[in-house]
Amino acid sequence: MHERITPGTRFTAKGGAMLLMLSLLSLAGCGNKLVDATDDQLAALFADRMQLSRTETAEPRITRRTLDCVRLIGGLDDAIYKDAPAELMGALRTDCRRGLQDRLNDTARNPLGITLADLEASKAGERITAVQVKLEQAWRTAEDARQAAARVEQERSVQEARDKMVRDFEERRRGVEQSVEEVETVLGDITPACAENEAARQGAITANSRNRYRWSMPYPCGEANLRGIRDQTTRVRTELGKLAPDAATRPGGAFALPQFYGNNPDQLRGRLAQIKAQTAEMCAAAQ
Repeated sequence: MHERITPGTRFTAKGGAMLLMLSLLSLAGCGNKLVDATDDQLAALFADRMQLSRTETAEPRITRRTLDCVRLIGGLDDAIYKDAPAELMGALRTDCRRGLQDRLNDTARNPLGITLADLEASKAGERITAVQVKLEQAWRTAEDARQAAARVEQERSVQEARDKMVRDFEERRRGVEQSVEEVETVLGDITPACAENEAARQGAITANSRNRYRWSMPYPCGEANLRGIRDQTTRVRTELGKLAPDAATRPGGAFALPQFYGNNPDQLRGRLAQIKAQTAEMCAAAQ
C-alpha cells in the first residue's frame, strides 16, 4: 500500500532518492516514444495534405483541430478551458482521443507505435506545436511561391491576349487599307465603263426608241453615286489616319476600324461586271 504524500510527510534518504530518480526520468521523457521521433515522423503522423489538383498536393499541415486536441489532452491549454464545465471538457477530451487514436492506429503513419499515453505529456504537446510552426512556415513559403507563379502566369496570359488583340487589329487595319486601294482601283475602271454604258444606251435608243425604257442605269453609274463612293473612300482613309496608337487595346477597339457600307471591292467588281454585260447587250441591240 502506497503512503499518501502530504505537506507534513517526512522522507527517508532512500525514499527521497527514489522520488528524485522518478522526477529525473519523467523530465527526460523516459518511455515516451515522441522523444525518439524526428520532426518528419511527427509530421507524417499528425499532418495532412490538401489536394491542389489531380496530380499535385500542398505541403503537409497540422490542422488547428489536431493541434488543439494534442494540446488539450497534454494539459497545455488548461488555463484556456478553466471555466468550461467538467462534463464538456470530458466530452472534448474523449472526442479528441478518439480522433487521435484513429491516427495512431495507422501503422504506416505511426511506425514508432506512439500511444495516447505518450501524447498526454505536456512535452509532447510542445513538441508537436513546434513541428506545426515549422510546417506552417514551409507551407507559407511554398504558397507564396505558388501565388507568385500564378501571378506571373496570369500576367503572361494577359500579355499574350493583348499581343494577339494587337496582331488581329493590325491585320484588319491592313485589310481596310487594302480595301481602300482596291475600291479606288475598281472605281477607276467603273467611271469609264459607265461612260461606255451611257453611250451604248444612246446608240440602242437611236436604233429603236422603244429601247429607252428597256434598260435602267446600273449602279453605281451616275455622278451622285460615283461621288458618294469617292467620299466614302476619303472618309475611310481619314478615319484610318486618326486611329490612336493604342486603339487595338482600348475599350471598343474591335469597332474602331472604319468600314465600307455596301461598296467593298468585291461588291464593286460585281457591279462592274454587270455594267459591262449590260453595255454589251445594248451594243448588240444597236446593231
